[in-house]
Amino acid sequence: MSKSCAVIVGDIGGTNARLQLLWYSRNQQVLIPSIVNVTRHTYRTNTFTGLNAILQRFLDDTENEQQLEDVLNAVKTKNIRIVLAVCGPIWNNRRSNDANNVRMEPGGVGWPQQHADTIENDLKLNPNSLVFLNDFEAIGYCLAAQVDDEANNLCKFTKTFSIHQVSLEQNPETNTPIACLGAGTGLGACFLSPDGLGRYKVYPSEAGMTDTFSPRSEEEWFLLKYLRHNQSFIEVEQLVSGPAFVTMLKFYSEYLNQPLSSKLNDELEQVSQDDAPAVIAQHARDHNDSLCLRVVDTFLDIFGRVLGTAAQTFLPYRGLYITGGILPKLAWRWQNNSENVLLKSYLNQGAKMSEIVAHVPLMLINDDDLGLKGCLYYMTSHDDQFPSI
Repeated sequence: MSKSCAVIVGDIGGTNARLQLLWYSRNQQVLIPSIVNVTRHTYRTNTFTGLNAILQRFLDDTENEQQLEDVLNAVKTKNIRIVLAVCGPIWNNRRSNDANNVRMEPGGVGWPQQHADTIENDLKLNPNSLVFLNDFEAIGYCLAAQVDDEANNLCKFTKTFSIHQVSLEQNPETNTPIACLGAGTGLGACFLSPDGLGRYKVYPSEAGMTDTFSPRSEEEWFLLKYLRHNQSFIEVEQLVSGPAFVTMLKFYSEYLNQPLSSKLNDELEQVSQDDAPAVIAQHARDHNDSLCLRVVDTFLDIFGRVLGTAAQTFLPYRGLYITGGILPKLAWRWQNNSENVLLKSYLNQGAKMSEIVAHVPLMLINDDDLGLKGCLYYMTSHDDQFPSI
């Protein structure tokens, strides 16, 4: 006998909130659940006062669409399971989240703490039908789905590119950790450990917030001094993230005594801070701008070192994965260059550890839906933690 319900998964970032409605059916005689995509919407996060307002808008939009009768009945009767990937720390058994780094318009006030029981009461949902995942933890669950034979295909990513391939003869171990780093607005991290039953457990990490930048040249000592001008603690994500592009462009303009081109300066004045990194990367690629190329290469160099450190920290012989929206847009730099700066820095970990890092495969994932897919896999693999359907 098959039991069904509606499932909402969401990836709630500081800029965009993406939500997806799916129809989920579990037949006890079949290992892999049936999951069908129904609809999805994207909203600007900072125009809402909290997660309850976003979910209510999504439910209203769903009911106004022409949907299957079973789906509409499930939405109206609140036969729904909800898993949300959200920025910020998660506690209280995945029921509370501190998302005050989400700034509401127009005053820029931070979101209050988000609590699942409050949202369930406001939206008249069934108790314990909503859980939170840290945003990068959700990406970890998408990685876990890749090696679970019982995972539905909708939980898996498809676009993977090998940056450093390791042959089976070099690395025969498969029952080993997996790790992931992703550069976007910040630098996220997570790691996965095998449970001995063919699945992987996911653990969040704050590796991107560590003060671990170690200069390797006089130029980089000046960069560190530049960063420390107004602060004493430098998270490594300040050098491996989108905002780092803006910081390093200002630094190199000052360090090299080279003003920005008028075209670059004009374009940067017309865009927000969120869009500025893309403008810098575009001028490096399309206009061969020397300052912008310097920024891109420094970013790739430092990111490669950070990845090498992660390879030593976690020893993820089953794979070290790179996610986030930045690196896929910079692939042109090593594809059109005889030297891959990122890979060279990754493998250059000193006389003692370079050989160890060389045994860790490095892969790039180009998929914007990792958070949504990870939420879906979490729900399917933790079926017993939700109300019965």
